[in-house]
Amino acid sequence: MTADLIKTLLDYIPRYAEEEGDFYSVAREELINALCSEKVNYDVAENTVNLIENLLDTLAVLNSDYLQKGEWCFISFPAQLLALSVLTAMNDKDSRFFADNFWNTQGISDDKKNKQRDLLSYIETNRVECHATHNAPPIRYIYVAWSIIKLDDKILFHQREDTKKRHDDKSGDYVLVGGRLNQRDNPAFSSDKKRYLQQLQSNDALLIEETLPETLKRELYEEAGLIFDSHYRFKPWRNLKPYRQVQGSAPNHAYTEYYFSIFYIELTLAGYLFLNETIKSDEHLVWFSMTDIENGKTAEDKIAYINALFNDFDNDRTALKMELMALPNSFDSSYSFKPKKYGLSLLQNTNKPLYAGVLGKEKILDLNLTKRQQAILLGLAAHTRGFEFVTLAENVILHPHGWFEIQNNATLQNELIALADLFKKTDFKIENQQDKFFRLSVEPSILYFDGQLFTYRADLNDSTKSKISVTITRAAMTTAFGLTVSKTETFIITRTLARNLQKLAQQQKLAEGEAERIEDHYKKTLHQDARFLDLGLKGLLRREVGEIKFVLFKAC
Repeated sequence: MTADLIKTLLDYIPRYAEEEGDFYSVAREELINALCSEKVNYDVAENTVNLIENLLDTLAVLNSDYLQKGEWCFISFPAQLLALSVLTAMNDKDSRFFADNFWNTQGISDDKKNKQRDLLSYIETNRVECHATHNAPPIRYIYVAWSIIKLDDKILFHQREDTKKRHDDKSGDYVLVGGRLNQRDNPAFSSDKKRYLQQLQSNDALLIEETLPETLKRELYEEAGLIFDSHYRFKPWRNLKPYRQVQGSAPNHAYTEYYFSIFYIELTLAGYLFLNETIKSDEHLVWFSMTDIENGKTAEDKIAYINALFNDFDNDRTALKMELMALPNSFDSSYSFKPKKYGLSLLQNTNKPLYAGVLGKEKILDLNLTKRQQAILLGLAAHTRGFEFVTLAENVILHPHGWFEIQNNATLQNELIALADLFKKTDFKIENQQDKFFRLSVEPSILYFDGQLFTYRADLNDSTKSKISVTITRAAMTTAFGLTVSKTETFIITRTLARNLQKLAQQQKLAEGEAERIEDHYKKTLHQDARFLDLGLKGLLRREVGEIKFVLFKAC
């Protein structure tokens, strides 16, 4: 019956000339009466005409001025063609605008997905942009759990695979680690699919709030390998105001209303170390600095696709930056002992190897250590200082901030546990997490190594040069964890300073006040160089009972 009514209507709809612009209109009442001639009652005929009129008006093919007078009139000949195409297809049982399997999404090629996406995008974009009140209703609702993982004032982002594939873009778009809610994130889905899907595809989802934490756990595992509880805990940070956009992954493209819940992540030590290792091998995980976020991209043009978050701050990106900066790091890697103007030196060839205290007032600590314990301590200190290892003991893994991970080595684990217990008698601490992760929890900059490990050489042969090069070499060290890399740094200093340092090294007799002037010159130049400080040498000069001396190490 419906096809017959449309077929009748086709004979009565108005026409528009293909050339010269001639046209005529047809009264709505005339169309209704034509349908009544098909032996249907007036109400059915009126409802049919009203429904078709609404469809054609939505397609914007009817002249609105004529509609207000109760008449149909096409805007143009192409508009008439579109109307005839739609109505003819509705009337012809063999007609389809698309093949029967066009809208299938399972097991189809990217090319076909893109065709679906482009069509939906075109329709939805026009529906939104041409809306009379500029307030088109969304037809798709998405709930997203994002995370804030912050380390060293940087935020972790994850690359969106769909945009990379679609644009063949090596930089790609990046979002906060996390993702959209999947209906199976809630166990209630299997027992009440109808209720859950209805809520999920609406803006009144009662089950969503309790489900998003499960979404977060799943996404953090999928994107970063992080396991809830053993690797991290979380707490709510911010629920964003609804954000609307014609968007969607692959063919699921429509005017969408997004609801974002953002959670702040607190990493455990295991999670912190695991994440650091994961990022090294996963190119999809990228750190964005606070400036990158403010600019919306990195220097390599990696785009921060967080428009919903920008929108929540009314696009005041500086305000967002300040909020993020106010958050603590997701893991506190600070050291427990970090006094100022302090030194902790590791001496060699003595059973009391620790020399510590306020600079200039250091004393030998009354702590007896075996050779093995000294080798363990030396390794802990070297890694805390950031020294490289050329060899590493089996089942030992190095992590940032001085952490060692010991796997399947009960002997070394027990030795570290015992040493950590022994250090409880001191101001210093050897941290032990799960009897697996260990570190010397001392601020690296106050850790120094015995002068016997260093060699100093100055090139004083060419008397014509006002500035000369000096080299300082730190020898390789054998530790319980492996052999460290030797390191040599070359510095350019004045010939005068080099000669004066040589005088002190050779213990030459100096004029009154000359040693103090040499020390002052040295401290304002070479001693301030960051490369010198990174060698782990406390200084070339020291004071003994008021006398300034060159340190006891090899000097050439």
